[in-house]
Amino acid sequence: MEEASDAFAHIVGREAFIADTWASLVHKSLYMNDLRRIGKTQIIRKMHAELPSGWVGAFSDLEGTHTAEEFAALVYKDSARVLSMKQQGLRKMTTLLGKAGGTEIMGVLKLPDGQPAPWKEVLRATFDDVVEALGHLAPGARMVFFWDEVPYLLENIASRQGKDTAMQVFDILRELSQRHDTIRLVLTGSIGIHHVLRSLWGDGYRGAPLNHMDLIQPGPLLPESAAAFAESEITRRGLLCALPDQCAAAMAELVSNVPHYIQKLVARLPRGVSLTPSVIEAELDRELRSDTSDWDLDYYQRRVRTVFPENRKIVLAILDGIAASPLPAMTFQEIRALVSARMEVDDEVLREHLKLLCMDHYLARDDSNAYRFYLSIIRRWWQISRNL
Repeated sequence: MEEASDAFAHIVGREAFIADTWASLVHKSLYMNDLRRIGKTQIIRKMHAELPSGWVGAFSDLEGTHTAEEFAALVYKDSARVLSMKQQGLRKMTTLLGKAGGTEIMGVLKLPDGQPAPWKEVLRATFDDVVEALGHLAPGARMVFFWDEVPYLLENIASRQGKDTAMQVFDILRELSQRHDTIRLVLTGSIGIHHVLRSLWGDGYRGAPLNHMDLIQPGPLLPESAAAFAESEITRRGLLCALPDQCAAAMAELVSNVPHYIQKLVARLPRGVSLTPSVIEAELDRELRSDTSDWDLDYYQRRVRTVFPENRKIVLAILDGIAASPLPAMTFQEIRALVSARMEVDDEVLREHLKLLCMDHYLARDDSNAYRFYLSIIRRWWQISRNL
């Protein structure tokens, strides 16, 4: 096992989610999607470091992978490395690359004649070899590939090699994961994969590459877990606090129970001053107003410009209206009235963009069918940033 479990001791409150995820993996591959900074990467790294009996696994961050050939080479290398530790080889890939030695140049596998190894053939042979190798291990052995930031991979391939190649990568992954029952995939993404699919569908793609996977969403921590983590961070940093349980609960609520933001806020709290909930809230507001903050919350506005270039004004009107409202959540009719005061908008266009904003985790729809910000800290920052 490559990563010591104690390296992930700070990942708290995810035990039930991880247990449910392993239970789901017995039956299906999974796509994990949620807002950035929620902790998706940490969750799958912890899962990779603490594989249950009968599982072998490989983890890769795909954000820096730009071609189908690079991706296929990475899958092969990860498989060969993991299975070599189990004294298992990859027979078909050895034949494909040639005993004289195919090579790797700039992340791409080369055949003995110097030509790039066909990426589809590399993926098919690698998956076949993994299944064969697993058969030599304990009965029921399985392999899971943890692939982080898959939407970036597909966007990179579409940009570098064209949308047709990105479509083919989608399709072969679906083919292989459906064909091989002892292999599971866990894909993650902060940028919703639905945006990549919408772009591909616009160019004639008709596939549904995720229909064989279950969608899972970690969400923020439960309030009690977030408060416990906040209190441990206050103690770890040696901050003064007469009522640490109250301060921790207030801090967790202020940052929507997200561990990343708890750590960021604790790092900003003053030393030598006894903490109170009001001191913590004031420090949070200073951080949200700061033009030099390293929290990178501007990402949420940049992303609107990138993902909705043609409909940016509608999206901003929706988000501005909900953020500025005195109501905690707004109905469709209330949002339509606010947006219509700024511009003319068709009801179906408005519904479509509300759905996309929910899929992107800017918004969430509650049991009464009203819309609110998914995270209250993002609403708070949006109000400040947009001068609402």
